[in-house]
Amino acid sequence: MQSLRAAMSVVVVIGSLGAVPALATEPMPAGQVNALVQMYCAVCHTDTAKNGGLTLQHFDVATSAPSLAAMLTSKLTGGALLHTAQIAGKDPSAAVYIGERMKGGAMGAAGLGTPDKPTIYAFIDALASRARNADQWYIENGPVVIASIFRELPRPNDAGQGSSYRLIVTCDAATQQGEVQLAWSPVPKRGTFTTLIDGEITGTHKAEGSETMGNGSKVEAGPAAIRLFQSRRTAKLPTQSLRISELFPGETIEFPFDQLNNSARKSLSACFQ
Repeated sequence: MQSLRAAMSVVVVIGSLGAVPALATEPMPAGQVNALVQMYCAVCHTDTAKNGGLTLQHFDVATSAPSLAAMLTSKLTGGALLHTAQIAGKDPSAAVYIGERMKGGAMGAAGLGTPDKPTIYAFIDALASRARNADQWYIENGPVVIASIFRELPRPNDAGQGSSYRLIVTCDAATQQGEVQLAWSPVPKRGTFTTLIDGEITGTHKAEGSETMGNGSKVEAGPAAIRLFQSRRTAKLPTQSLRISELFPGETIEFPFDQLNNSARKSLSACFQ
């Protein structure tokens, strides 16, 4: 915490936000969180567009995957580390840092302006709270089984900022159709990266294209998600790990498939070997 305070001291000295309160004094009700997501996020992340590889038209914070809440937090705060957002309700320096990061976050992508600061702080606090344990596999059972997990890497030159990654594995048992998707935050990206399954390089992937925001503008820098592969029982899930290298320069992130419980793996086996 000492290093985080030191890294944020410049922000505190600048004081461009004035006296910034803690992120939230009372928890924001789930209904209000959902309404804000619909107003400011779902206009870009629709069933049709699926910017960032997801739709938020049916988002419910009470039942959302922690990994999804973590990615929303990263997007809205312009890449602030999840831990920073989670402690900001009690740490004034972290609250100042979050306030500064929000200026470059995705809140204004819909072209609707932004809420007042207390509302923003409470909103972020609610999402960051739901994101607890996002670094563990979360299983959503149903006709389509979804397993998701979140990882992040701190930026070496900024103790409070990082790159966020979300892996989503889906399986529709009725059709035996499944896919593995990678999403990232806070910025879209074009370029190539490699995947390693259980330590072996399995291929090079290309992130390309653009995304259209709720205000009609296009993000030409590239997408924020990519389908790694899809399967009708023709591909294997990793036994130990899936590693992503060089999506962002110098970064390697690993997803622990050995921590996927037997029940979830059995459900996913309807689509994967």
